[in-house]
Amino acid sequence: MNIQKSALAGAVEDLWKKYLLSVTAQDMLLGEVADHLYVEDLDFSTSSDRDLISSYVSIGFGDDIGEAAWAVSHGEVPAPYAELSRFMGEEEIGDRLFDYLVSHIRRHPAGDILDNPYYRQVRVEGKTREGHITLTTNDYLPGELIQTYHEGFRKEDPFAYGEGAFFDSPVVFPVLIENGSVWMSVVLSEIESMKEPLERAAGKVITYGLGLGYYTFMASEKEDVESVTVVELNPHMISLFKKKLLPHFPHKEKVHIIEGDALVYIKKQEDGAFDYGFSDFWAGTEVGLPLYLAFAGACSSFRHTAHDYWIENVFIDAFFRPAVMVYLMEKVLGRKEAPLDQGKKAARILRKFISFLDREPISLKGEEDLYHLLDTETLVTLVRKFAAQS
Repeated sequence: MNIQKSALAGAVEDLWKKYLLSVTAQDMLLGEVADHLYVEDLDFSTSSDRDLISSYVSIGFGDDIGEAAWAVSHGEVPAPYAELSRFMGEEEIGDRLFDYLVSHIRRHPAGDILDNPYYRQVRVEGKTREGHITLTTNDYLPGELIQTYHEGFRKEDPFAYGEGAFFDSPVVFPVLIENGSVWMSVVLSEIESMKEPLERAAGKVITYGLGLGYYTFMASEKEDVESVTVVELNPHMISLFKKKLLPHFPHKEKVHIIEGDALVYIKKQEDGAFDYGFSDFWAGTEVGLPLYLAFAGACSSFRHTAHDYWIENVFIDAFFRPAVMVYLMEKVLGRKEAPLDQGKKAARILRKFISFLDREPISLKGEEDLYHLLDTETLVTLVRKFAAQS
């Protein structure tokens, strides 16, 4: 990579400040999602969403914000969070964290999920068990914090990777429970994250991973989709799906299920046998990262079958854009920063990715070049190339 350091120093410093604020606020946000934050007695009749969400953040995050601002400003947090105090004082840190959370939490009416065609057609009642998997329902209370899908790259907020929301009335949704823990659910983040892959589905479609069949259902509903072939490894999931979910599909004749391992199947799949493919056989980012890269590498030789990957941009947000930031800090400012603790497996992958970046014929001459490199579309292209070479 060809980098003009003197021209980029100020811009990289500014990006680092944005990065530190973003990860501090969003770690707080996703921590409360994991802890099932519930803010009750909200006045949902208020005409201003801004006022409602400000009240929500004050009640739900007020203590956390104060503690975080104090800890950062007094050096009581690990690197790189503590360095935020280099740019602002304790009061400003608290104010900026508050404003950031307000701008990344939304109120949703229940209809945003309940009016979806899948919810109108597919009914899940009681509990059905197959092997170690149980099909049942769960619910959200009004004011319960949930994670939603972060979509798109914005220059003013380049390091966002988590969004939050709450419903203003109860929502009941289907879930799969594996060995006592929720493994998969059709919730708002699932619906939002599959919007674009569903728009692109046409002709003969293949998808890897069955789950609750949301993608399969929605794709089969499209007039321009001829068939939907599903590759699923788990026979218990296939059995549950055929007994309890598939009967509700209006176009079940389009659906064909193959029991098998996605990574084994893709290596034998003929280029052009399908018009469009969609991979969805990982449950989240940490476990999904190596699977996503392995599958992207296996698909890299396809020229006649377009292919997309579930939550690909979330992998970019959570892993690869922060890796680029660490790389820029070292190459431009000469500072070797510790990345966020993302696990040993992810750390090994990202070290290889940084070495890959260093060899790429990319020229960074000004601020616009930096933002172009950080853009999701650019990074997806680079990561897929990295996966093909790994």
